[in-house]
Amino acid sequence: MDGSWEAVSRLSSVHLQIDEKEFLRHFVQNAPQLMWFLGAGTSRSSGLPAAADLIWDLKRQYYCAKENQDVQAHNVSNHAIKAKIQSYFTGKGCPKVWSNEEYSYYFELMFGEDYAAQQSYIQDQMSPEKVTLTIGPRALASLLEMGRSRLVFTTNFDDVLEDAYAAVAGKNLTPFNLEGSYAALEALNAERFPVYAKIHGDFRYQKIKNLSKDLLSNDEKIQECFVAAASRYGLIVAGYSGRDSNVMAMLEMALAQPNPFPHGIWWTVPQASSAAPAVVTFIEEARLRGIKAYIVETGTFDLMLYKVWRQIPDKPQVLDDKVRSAQAHPVSIPLPEPGRSYPILRTNALEIVDAPRQCGILPAPGVPVADVFAIVREKQPDVVISYQDGIVFWGESTQVKRSLEGLTENDIGVREFAEPVAEIAESTYLKSFYEHGIAEALCHDKPVLLRKKGKTCFAVVDFRQADDERFASLKKAVGFCGNPEPICGTVRELPDTHWSECLRLRLEERAGVLWLLLEPDVWIKPLKKREDAQDFLRKRKRQRYNKKSYAILNAWIEILIGPIGQSTPITVTYGADTDYPAAFTVSTRTAFSRRASA
Repeated sequence: MDGSWEAVSRLSSVHLQIDEKEFLRHFVQNAPQLMWFLGAGTSRSSGLPAAADLIWDLKRQYYCAKENQDVQAHNVSNHAIKAKIQSYFTGKGCPKVWSNEEYSYYFELMFGEDYAAQQSYIQDQMSPEKVTLTIGPRALASLLEMGRSRLVFTTNFDDVLEDAYAAVAGKNLTPFNLEGSYAALEALNAERFPVYAKIHGDFRYQKIKNLSKDLLSNDEKIQECFVAAASRYGLIVAGYSGRDSNVMAMLEMALAQPNPFPHGIWWTVPQASSAAPAVVTFIEEARLRGIKAYIVETGTFDLMLYKVWRQIPDKPQVLDDKVRSAQAHPVSIPLPEPGRSYPILRTNALEIVDAPRQCGILPAPGVPVADVFAIVREKQPDVVISYQDGIVFWGESTQVKRSLEGLTENDIGVREFAEPVAEIAESTYLKSFYEHGIAEALCHDKPVLLRKKGKTCFAVVDFRQADDERFASLKKAVGFCGNPEPICGTVRELPDTHWSECLRLRLEERAGVLWLLLEPDVWIKPLKKREDAQDFLRKRKRQRYNKKSYAILNAWIEILIGPIGQSTPITVTYGADTDYPAAFTVSTRTAFSRRASA
């Protein structure tokens, strides 16, 4: 993204912003009088690509075809590959990155006049198999079912909201689209709600959809419905960039009529700095006409709807359960009585009862991820840090700002996670972030060292504290016949090589529940000697059958968390005295597996 464009947008949008809490309060009080306008960003979290994703995919395919490159090897999430591809197109005089011309230009470049190929490509990209119904569409569909929201207009041509409505309400939500636009205004005037209408969008889609004059006329009828609704309702814009001239012209048309948007305009954005100049201009024009118009920084569409849904009173339980489908629900299934008979199996998994729902974030648009991690490796700030739509972290914010000084000048904000378990399941970056966070929390103030092998975290016995009384149960567990044995030492066969008992720490999501997996092992230092120490490791671990493994697992749980099998989960916290701590509540009762009935 062009840095100067962003700076202008950020400076000019500051005076137009309103606190998110004010927006939520207004929504709760006026929800039925507010209509929604959705762009491609609202479907992105459901697994469907936004316009920018399609542009980069077209660039990648065209580049690889012309340069005889392997498409699979060119992942545009890699910043170096992305820069190489963009350099190729820049050298050929193609439209500047992020310009409004890119979308239609690359579709024409890739497909020319082959409308069938264009349509096939779009259908593949928007395939229902790629859709995951996240909390945002589910919550909005539930608001429609409750009558708290009545009108939704969208430029999207996917079926995400229809699928979500069917899932939560058990009914069909029939959209008014290009082929059936004539009845949209009639439904609005007759107040046959909910009304869900799909607007064609910018001129660029004509070539994708291969529109006839009749369909273009129908598109105008849907726009007439929107303009009519604008004289009665307020407007919430979500997931829409403001870069489509056709849509912005429609909004201007609505603004030009008498008494437009009587319940205000609320243009929501993930970050205020991402508001396009056209959006800023539109909000300023609305204000000049006496309309309450604001830019609201809400985070992602899912996060915004999660916050909205929490504020809605008197929610039917059946809808609430379907919106919060990823949350844990209390159950009354008793654990089996301890016994010796097969086939009750103890696992090495502890339930994460609660995980952090927010962290710090330092927006860093345009900053290569590799540069961020290179600085982190060099300066090693005492924080847990990753990259997820910006630089996210737990710990003291001053350390982050100091370490990354000069790389980004943005202010630190709060990144919230509407559904941590679901988001961890979808993102390996976020999974690694949470794994590092809980590893730091578990190892804090314990006689262990936190070590990493690749991206995997290990709690390793600190040889300097090997006599700590907290290791008594571990020494006994690794010993024989109740006699304690050492838990660290030197590998005699290898010079300058040391070993310590350790515990591998991993997170896994299963059936909407987050689990901490504990895998006892033996650490070799230095790591490069591990292959040479295979004989030593085999001898060290060869007698670790069920009973011994059971005792070793118990010992590690007691060392890092607390007494085994307590009915009350225990909370461990990283950075308790910092401005962005991470608290994890963990059960000390391991999961059991039992053979299903035949």
